[in-house]
Amino acid sequence: MESRIKNQQGSVLLVSLVLLLILTVAGVTSIRLTSLEEKMTGNFRNEQLAFHSAEVGVLEAENYVANTSFSMSSFTSGCSNGLCFSGSNSSDVGTCENGTARPWEDESVWTTSSKHRTTTINLAGISALAKYIVEFRCYLPKESDGPIPDPASFTDWAQFYRITILATGGSTDARVMLQTTYKKND
Repeated sequence: MESRIKNQQGSVLLVSLVLLLILTVAGVTSIRLTSLEEKMTGNFRNEQLAFHSAEVGVLEAENYVANTSFSMSSFTSGCSNGLCFSGSNSSDVGTCENGTARPWEDESVWTTSSKHRTTTINLAGISALAKYIVEFRCYLPKESDGPIPDPASFTDWAQFYRITILATGGSTDARVMLQTTYKKND
C-alpha cells in the first residue's frame, strides 16, 4: 500500500492546477466577451438615437419647405441659411439647370451656423440638434403621368428640392446623414 502512494506523489496537484488554469482562461474570456457585447449594445443604441434624430429632422425640414414661400434668389452656391443652389437660371422653368455640387460633403456646411438650418425638436438623449440643408433642384412636371407641360406655363411645374439632414446620437461619435427629395406643388 505504501508503494502505491509513493508512485502517485503530486499527480493530483498537477491535475488540479491544469483544471484551475482552464477555469481561469474560461472566466477571463467570458468577462472580455461580456464587455465587448456591452460596448456593441451602447454603440447600437447611439446609432439608433442618431437615426431617429435624423428622421425627425426630415419631417421638420419637409414641413419647412412645404410651408415656406421661397424666393429663388435665396438659394445660393454658398448655402446661405441652409438654402443651396449651384446650377443656373433658377427662376426660369425652361432653362433651369442643376449644378453638380455636393454641398453635404463640405464639412464647413455643417460647422458654420449660417450655412445650415437647425431643427427645433429635441429628442431625449441626443448630444446635439439635427442640422439640415435644402437644395433647389429645378422643376418637375406637376403631373408625372400627364402630358408634357409647356415650359412657358409656370403653373404646370412643381419645384423640386433635395433635403439633407445630419444628426448625432448620444455622442458626436455616431453621425447619420439622410437625404430625401421633395416635390412642391404650389
